[in-house]
Amino acid sequence: MANHSPAPRRRGAARTDALLQVTLELAAEVGYAGLSIEAIARRAEVGKHTIYRRWPSKTALLLDALNRAWLTDLDYRDTGDLRSDLREQFLRSTSALTGSPIGPVYRAVIAEAQSDPALRETLHQRFLRTAEHSTLERVTRAQQAGELRADADLAFAAEVLCGALYYRHLLTTLPVDESAVDGLLDMFMAAYATR
Repeated sequence: MANHSPAPRRRGAARTDALLQVTLELAAEVGYAGLSIEAIARRAEVGKHTIYRRWPSKTALLLDALNRAWLTDLDYRDTGDLRSDLREQFLRSTSALTGSPIGPVYRAVIAEAQSDPALRETLHQRFLRTAEHSTLERVTRAQQAGELRADADLAFAAEVLCGALYYRHLLTTLPVDESAVDGLLDMFMAAYATR
């Protein structure tokens, strides 16, 4: 007779990964407004208390899920060639933001944030600021290496670099393709690169 004992329960990192994945999948299906901790718990086959011990709200859980998916393998490389590193990162980020599951979920969160100031602030702190900070760190290293002008205001530059691509992706029908990324980087390097 076959043994039908239940599968071992997931613990720690494996449980966290599973919950974050389920959250993204469900959010892609039902949107931000339709998402609930109860539905996530049912899909993941865990108790609500398991989720609430780690995340105080669906917003916190969803933003963690977006961060995990978006930032995994999307850290800046540092090859010593700033333009090449920025280009590679922006193209990978663009692919992540336009594909599933991140693209549809991110758009839904952005839309919801327009009428929810607390969500907008959380989104900025937990998601957008992370992207700007990563970009700032990379361009700062390039400045220290002499690739960029010593007097450049890199905090503003990092915001513009990230913001231009987000603007095009979220608010226009224009593509965020290699041509757009190259045009943005050409302007940045023309303004800040050492000659």
